[in-house]
Amino acid sequence: MLQFALPVDRRQAAPPALPPVTPAAYLRLRRKAAGLSVAAAARRIVGERGFDAASRLIRLLETEGVTARHRDMISGLADAFPLDADIYMQLCGAPAHQQPRICRGCGCSEWDPCVSADGAHRCGWAGPPACTRCAEAPGAQVRQ
Repeated sequence: MLQFALPVDRRQAAPPALPPVTPAAYLRLRRKAAGLSVAAAARRIVGERGFDAASRLIRLLETEGVTARHRDMISGLADAFPLDADIYMQLCGAPAHQQPRICRGCGCSEWDPCVSADGAHRCGWAGPPACTRCAEAPGAQVRQ
């Protein structure tokens, strides 16, 4: 009887893929990256008139499982803080493997990168979950 050991595969498993960013999380990340509270974003959209309705709408759209039905609604939010309506709509309907890469720290993407105040620096990718701006931020803890 012959005895031998089977070869051991020492390759490491690929790191788990990141779950896709939801439309609600994308809006929340972009609003927070702009340094705005829900109230401040609502005021930028409608001023004081209609403020309560705008605040409720933003909170609703930032609730997991809720998506805007009309592109115009997301375009209206872009008046308050930088976001890409195309990316939002893609997150709503595209399969996970076709969704854009989005930073888990600020919500930027390859088509909508962070830009410094002077417009000179654009971010890049530091790793799967974060852009260079978020990865290099003091005390950065980008969620997977």
